[in-house]
Amino acid sequence: MFKRLARSPLIPYVLGTGIWAYMSILCHTLRWKVEGADIARELWRQDGAFIMAAWHSRIFIMPVIHLKLSKKWGPRPFPISLMVSASRDGEFTNRASRLLGLHVVRGSAKAPGKTKDKRGFLGAKEAMQAMKKGSALCLTVDGPRGPREQVGVGSIKLAQQMNAPILIYGLSAGGKRIDSWDRQLVSPPFAKGAVVFAGPIQASKEMDTEELRQRVEHELRKATARADELAGLGPDSVSASEVGAQSPDAAPTDLPPTNTAPRQVRP
Repeated sequence: MFKRLARSPLIPYVLGTGIWAYMSILCHTLRWKVEGADIARELWRQDGAFIMAAWHSRIFIMPVIHLKLSKKWGPRPFPISLMVSASRDGEFTNRASRLLGLHVVRGSAKAPGKTKDKRGFLGAKEAMQAMKKGSALCLTVDGPRGPREQVGVGSIKLAQQMNAPILIYGLSAGGKRIDSWDRQLVSPPFAKGAVVFAGPIQASKEMDTEELRQRVEHELRKATARADELAGLGPDSVSASEVGAQSPDAAPTDLPPTNTAPRQVRP
């Protein structure tokens, strides 16, 4: 009975709606401090595609840029896109994201042992199509499949393929970290919240992928640490090596070709 109930499409519907409600309540009630808003606002108003890089552990407060901050920055040619796992677990985030008004791209990293991943390839293709229309693509970059707070190469290759700048999106809030693979941050309403933008970091096919990956990782860790400080969130007592789990949501590493020309970011 319980297995049959778990397979029911009603479960993702109900839980996804609950996640949407929780995200919305947090983003509207947290007492936000924002640093680097001018950086994000300038990039936002240029209408070109870019990638927002954040950690998976901050996914509950990630919609704040959509629900609050960008309201004063003006409209964009295409909604913010979010890449969500094509797995069954991704249905919860899929439901919540659509209720938030985001454009959802279903895709994930290759499963271990597989040489090809059709869904991941199609997800990357769909993400690139949205970016060509001017979408800002929000990625939880600590993949593929963890370890936590280490930038996966898939996100970097996607940025390079599209010649898209990467906006560092550090997030935090008062609360506690739960015992999950990513040490998910769970916050109560009306706690302190913080956003720290940095960059943008320009990406191109000519750049060294590993050097770019390391730079994004360094800047995102620094921005998140500053956001933690602003929100009053203490250092995590559990190191990434102690968790050792893998993420179900990650950017694909196999990318379709594109002829997108480099786009210059105004200083």
